[in-house]
Amino acid sequence: MAPRTQNTDLVDGDDRLTSRRFMIGRAVITSVVEDQIDHIPPEFFFADATVEAVARHAELVPDYADASGNISLRVQAFVIEVDGLVALVDPCVGNGKVRSLPFWHDQSWPFLERLASAGVSPGGVDLVVHTHLHADHVGWDTRREGDVWVPTFTGARHLYTAADLDFARTSRMDGEDVFGDSIAPILEAGLADVVAPDADLGHGLALEPSPGHTPGHVSLWVESDGERALITGDFLHHPVQFAEPDWAEIADADAVLARATRRRMIGRAAATGALVLGTHFAGRPAGRVTVDGEHWRFHPV
Repeated sequence: MAPRTQNTDLVDGDDRLTSRRFMIGRAVITSVVEDQIDHIPPEFFFADATVEAVARHAELVPDYADASGNISLRVQAFVIEVDGLVALVDPCVGNGKVRSLPFWHDQSWPFLERLASAGVSPGGVDLVVHTHLHADHVGWDTRREGDVWVPTFTGARHLYTAADLDFARTSRMDGEDVFGDSIAPILEAGLADVVAPDADLGHGLALEPSPGHTPGHVSLWVESDGERALITGDFLHHPVQFAEPDWAEIADADAVLARATRRRMIGRAAATGALVLGTHFAGRPAGRVTVDGEHWRFHPV
């Protein structure tokens, strides 16, 4: 059964930041966009990529790349509402954070307003799911209150894998402290649960290990009334990787393992007919995957 989709109202009058809503059986999944950057040289994220190689995949234009082969990437979270549960997946970069990347540093985005326009308040979130713990997946877990970082989603359990907590503690980048400003306050507030990378979260939500980008990376399956969706996290970053699955992303901790994971997970998505929601996919973030020889193609909905 094909998932049903509908667009919500435009945010800030900018098509690039439009929230989109998808129905998976009884589950409602809504993208909440923090920011999108267009016209990025692909080699900035994929060492093996060139604009010429991207441009060969004409189906990527205009949602995911421009005609010259430069790519678009988005930072967004997904809200899942099912059977009275509200889950928030990968809450983006956050505001006022000291970050080494200039386009994430000390920002002031209306993310919470966009979350509200999707019908969700911070106090209404029951579960925060992290596919991994990079800066652009944990930022809104905390907000600044005076000189202190405090939890944003005070009624929610925040889920972590042990492997990624350990990795986040020991892999800090110069000039930023993601663990200190976005993870430690959650642990100190007693809002954290360490879960198995294949945990069944109930309500049709289940984690699947998808390591490589980070050691404890997981992806999230949503199943309801016979329909399935897969929220990728960062086992892939861009739809071009369906056709070019060997392209490693520059931040992959283990590029060889990430390539194997990417092929396995894409293969499962194609075999199950799941709706795939790409955490960093711009424009139309959801679609289906078909087999194309030894590779795959992404067909947005």
